Amino acid sequence: MKNNVSSFSQLPILIFIAWRNLWRNPVRSILTISALASGLIMVILYASLLEGMTRQMVRFATEISISDIQVHRQAYIDDQDIYATLPWSYLKKMEQDFPSLHFSPRIYAAGLASVADTSTGVLIKAVDPKREKEVTKLFEHVRHGKLDLGIADTTKNGFVRYNVVIGAQLAKNMNVKIGDELVLVTQAVDGSIGNALYRIAGVLKPLEPNFDRIGVLMSIKAYQQLMYLKDGFHELAIKINDMALLQDTQNKIKNELTQLGKQQPLDKFGGKPVVRNWRQLTPAVADMMEMSKAIVLVVGFIIVSLASLGMLNTMLMAVHERTHEFGILLAIGMKRRWLLLMVLFESFFLALVSAVVGTLIGLVINEYFEEHGIDFSKSMPDGYDWAGMIFEPVMKGYLLPGDVLYACLMMMVVTMLASLIPSWRTVRLKPADAMR
Repeated sequence: MKNNVSSFSQLPILIFIAWRNLWRNPVRSILTISALASGLIMVILYASLLEGMTRQMVRFATEISISDIQVHRQAYIDDQDIYATLPWSYLKKMEQDFPSLHFSPRIYAAGLASVADTSTGVLIKAVDPKREKEVTKLFEHVRHGKLDLGIADTTKNGFVRYNVVIGAQLAKNMNVKIGDELVLVTQAVDGSIGNALYRIAGVLKPLEPNFDRIGVLMSIKAYQQLMYLKDGFHELAIKINDMALLQDTQNKIKNELTQLGKQQPLDKFGGKPVVRNWRQLTPAVADMMEMSKAIVLVVGFIIVSLASLGMLNTMLMAVHERTHEFGILLAIGMKRRWLLLMVLFESFFLALVSAVVGTLIGLVINEYFEEHGIDFSKSMPDGYDWAGMIFEPVMKGYLLPGDVLYACLMMMVVTMLASLIPSWRTVRLKPADAMR
């Protein structure tokens, strides 16, 4: 019991000596702290930028393009069967049963667009402007003109002409501008040839590579006039208020569609309704989110391990220079475990100071990245294409408190493990040899 009390009373003195020993060579200690702190700063910034990039991907996937949940019929998923539609009564019933959710129906078709002597194949997408604004921010991403899908004018014969909005690359390829007339020709659902004249009201910013190249956006009313399809829609985009309830909401929608199928059976050719969330619709983005933590772990470990080599070199030099001193301490009766503990405390203080300095500097630099980000607009003005979507050319950071704590703990653990090598050398010293 007396030995334990004596040991605990010596611990504060040992800690004090370890701290003083750290600054016996201040230049070397400062260089070591700088190396460790720099490694920690790199890990913090890397974690922040990776988290910011994945969040940007999710935001673009859900808020601008696909929404949180989509419903299709199986035949439309398999081969884009234009007849695989959901009835409008389904939409009305779901809006009644889920008042907290936002729904937006979409209809698609393929066609031929012509302007003067230029013709090209296009993908026609029809939306309800009022509902679409509640589900996505598509209407905020217009490069030229305005996203007006209403009536452009009415002919003397009473025929209504609608506005359309087209993709940026399509506008460039067809050499059209705002106000030009666009002719669309397609095969209607009744087998007839559908054709109509439209006015180009706006040009979208690049959102999806495919739609940017061949996309034509119109209202559902304009689509029904062109395609003679009035009994349903192909896609139902759904926006939820809380992403934490994504899976639960998806299951409730599945159950609701099952009940609707019993009350209002669908034709067997279109298949059953399929409910998919954004993770299932964009698996590449979902996989990126799952991999991000593992990537931070691997990259962070490599960076910190390389920085810890500097600390290992520092401690080896410190032990080598003080070999004679350690021999004297052992000769006068100092126990080897206390000598080992003193060297470990020196390493701990190096790591602790490095963690504080690296965290403070990392937070200051990260604040700039979160506000301004890294701007690639000069080299990529339209953003960058990844996983079938186009993202903003400004990459902003988003730092989670847990990432900072994780980076600091990882640095402390790695540096302490590296310090075991010089610490073990002190245990193996022989007093007679060390004092020579």
